Amino acid sequence: MSDAHIIVFEDEWYQNFYPISASRPVYHVLAGAKTAIERISHHFKGFEISCLCRPFLTDLYGNTDEKNSLERIAVKDSGKIILINGACVIRQKDRQWATELKHTEESVAWVDGDRLVAAVLPAKMLTGLANEIKSLYEAGHTQKIVDSSGVIKDSKALMFSYIWNPMLENPEMIESDFKEYYSDACKDDSIGDSFVYGRDKIYTGTGVSADANSVIDARKGPVILEDGVEIQPFCRVEGPAFIGKDAKLVGGKVVSGCSIGQGCRIGGEVEQSIFIANTNKYHDGFIGHAYIGEWVNLGALTTNSDLKNNYSEIDVWQNGKRVMTGSIKIGCFIGDHTKIGIGMTINTGCNIGFSINLFGGSFIMGKEIPNFVWGDDNLRLRGFLSHAVETAKTVMERRGHVFDQRHEMLFEYLHDRSKEAIAKWTRGGRKKSKK
Repeated sequence: MSDAHIIVFEDEWYQNFYPISASRPVYHVLAGAKTAIERISHHFKGFEISCLCRPFLTDLYGNTDEKNSLERIAVKDSGKIILINGACVIRQKDRQWATELKHTEESVAWVDGDRLVAAVLPAKMLTGLANEIKSLYEAGHTQKIVDSSGVIKDSKALMFSYIWNPMLENPEMIESDFKEYYSDACKDDSIGDSFVYGRDKIYTGTGVSADANSVIDARKGPVILEDGVEIQPFCRVEGPAFIGKDAKLVGGKVVSGCSIGQGCRIGGEVEQSIFIANTNKYHDGFIGHAYIGEWVNLGALTTNSDLKNNYSEIDVWQNGKRVMTGSIKIGCFIGDHTKIGIGMTINTGCNIGFSINLFGGSFIMGKEIPNFVWGDDNLRLRGFLSHAVETAKTVMERRGHVFDQRHEMLFEYLHDRSKEAIAKWTRGGRKKSKK
């Protein structure tokens, strides 16, 4: 195998992953038990890996060190670079394709329709394409990579196109990840005092505790319990399910294809939903067919609808445009750092952005809510940046995390760009803005 360097990138489709992509690159979207960058790191062990994303996210999620700079790679002028789209999911059954990427020496591009999935290019081509590679998140730049490739192939790898795709694929993703990462490490010992079905399809990390009057059921799919997971009494966990490191289940049902990320606190009823990390849904209420970001708090009895009364296909608004999902089961999408007060109910297909504060015990009718909105379903203003930052600092410090200058710059960037969106969206001429 020749000297090679992996570059993971976002393409122009990142906007279709709003609200999660408002504050994180697409390759940090959780599906199953892993993110795309974690899967790539697993399949390409020993390779140097760089990540390219939108500039305002680089400090938190990209590579800024000289070791992995494009300029350093170009100076070598030998070997090859392997470009991999951050929306591409390398599953267990895609191992052969990953091997092909490693060993291909000719210039090749793999495409899915008009999207670049991956490409292998000689490193000597990097100088001429450096600007395009740095800006693959802009429209048209991936096409220049395809045009520069000697061979074009159709890709069979799974590509996510919209934020609901990971959620809809999540049961299969958990099954795949269990086989790839966890099945060989399954143990035969008991899981605390929990009542267990299908022990051979349950992975338990170190320090997992499960109290009496809880049930772990792997008959319909595997259950992955990572290190430090705590399952309290009167919980039912039904596979396929992934429960991340140090997460706590505090009562209720987690069923049918859920991924509960690291550090989450989950109670009530959750069905086929993804929680990225460090989110609180501690109380009763239903969240189904939803995608929830990090540092979100859902107040008591917060509930979303995931099925229309007439069982018709659900639409979602993305960037002011209506998109049909092709599914009759779609819940809500909630961005990082958003807080929703007690008793709130959320419409089917509702898109709720970054650092939003909704309260008042009302039904959220809006289908797309811009970043930094503050209020109830009738009175919505633009929240103070200082208040949002102070809340984020408090919440993160409570979990032992540091809100540093990189986070503050992200908040400032997104807040600066929220004013116009909120002004267009607010109802009844209420365009009063909190600056």
